[in-house]
Amino acid sequence: MSAVFDKIHQLADQVQKGNPADLDDRARACRTAKEAVNDAKSLVESVRTELAEGWHGGAGEAALSSLEDFKKNRDAQAEDLEDSARSFEVVRDALAKAQQEAGSKRADAKTLQDKLDAMWKDHAHGKGNIVLAWAKDKIAKAEALALLADLELVVKTYDAVLLAEGLKIREKTGQVWELAGSEKRNIAEIGALILREIPGIAALVAKNPKLRLALATGDWDKIMQDPRVAQKIYDYFGFKYVKGGDFYTTGEHSVQRYLGWHDLYDKLEKVIGAHLDHTSADGDNMEFTDPKTGKKYRLELWKGSYGFGGAFGGEVGFYTSDGKGNSGYFSAAQGDDQIKVTQQIYDKKSGQVYFTNDGQGADGTDKRHFWNLAIRTQPGVHPEDLGQRATIEVRDPGMRDRMYDEMTRYATAHPEEHLKITKGSDHPPTLSYDWQK
Repeated sequence: MSAVFDKIHQLADQVQKGNPADLDDRARACRTAKEAVNDAKSLVESVRTELAEGWHGGAGEAALSSLEDFKKNRDAQAEDLEDSARSFEVVRDALAKAQQEAGSKRADAKTLQDKLDAMWKDHAHGKGNIVLAWAKDKIAKAEALALLADLELVVKTYDAVLLAEGLKIREKTGQVWELAGSEKRNIAEIGALILREIPGIAALVAKNPKLRLALATGDWDKIMQDPRVAQKIYDYFGFKYVKGGDFYTTGEHSVQRYLGWHDLYDKLEKVIGAHLDHTSADGDNMEFTDPKTGKKYRLELWKGSYGFGGAFGGEVGFYTSDGKGNSGYFSAAQGDDQIKVTQQIYDKKSGQVYFTNDGQGADGTDKRHFWNLAIRTQPGVHPEDLGQRATIEVRDPGMRDRMYDEMTRYATAHPEEHLKITKGSDHPPTLSYDWQK
């Protein structure tokens, strides 16, 4: 029995080692750096304004353009710093809450342990009834195991917050990277955390009779209405429900971000119960290369049914490769490579729009993501019933033109796809398509 109490104390000690004040300091450091970045931006802007009055011609305009780019970069850096400050505050609050709960559980365990020790001490001195003592001992053990389970849940909940917010911080560039102060978790560790959490999610469902019934009938909408289950699924798998649109989407920190994209993934459709139309079905992919950097980009489109026919929707994925080798693997687009997508899934015959994902799931307010996914849990809708249209916004007209040219090439080579592409504005750089395969 002492092993259970020892475990409770060990877990409580583990949580208490964290220092919310340190996280507060990091948040303040981010905002201090943000102010310095804004000051630098203001200085650059004032210099640019003064120089603009006297600089003319190609060289002058190029220099002014470089200063303008520098100013925009400072804006992005300031936004990263503010986002990181907020992430540190989220972790700070989660740690403070975990420490409070851990302290309470440890105090309860200490009271229970003292009570148990006193009971057996009295029995050793001839006081009390052995049958009653054994009954109380069993009750105390059950209570101790419940305390341990509750404390383990406290630790896992905090770890989920730490993982989600830590990934956001460590994906930032520039000064934010240094302020993060720790290395990115590797894929094996992510996988271990996910596998470790599955029993916890199952336990939450098992405790609730309504959720057990929902699981038995495949009613995922009902399951996701439980805030604790929904939060854990979002923290570890990235999926969340968009109530206003009645569809599921994914966050940028999802496990799919680490898996990237490989040609063989499409061959796993049947394993996950998907029946999809997708581009690159015959090995011809929509890919283009940046002539300046040599970086290769791939755009992937999907639409159809999921969950063995219990759901339907579509996806727009954007991936990158350094262009070296021919492994077929692409990383999920990050930073400036990410795209802003407004995806619409509709019925080809009636024209009815089922739902629109205008960038839900993306971090921050820029709506930029590597993956625009929207899935609704509704059976009986098939790939051939669906059309997908979308507007894609990219970082500059050059990238937009290369994407447009490649999509046009693909559409011409595959008329059976019924893919129509339209070039949009330059400010911001956009294109639109309608896909009716």
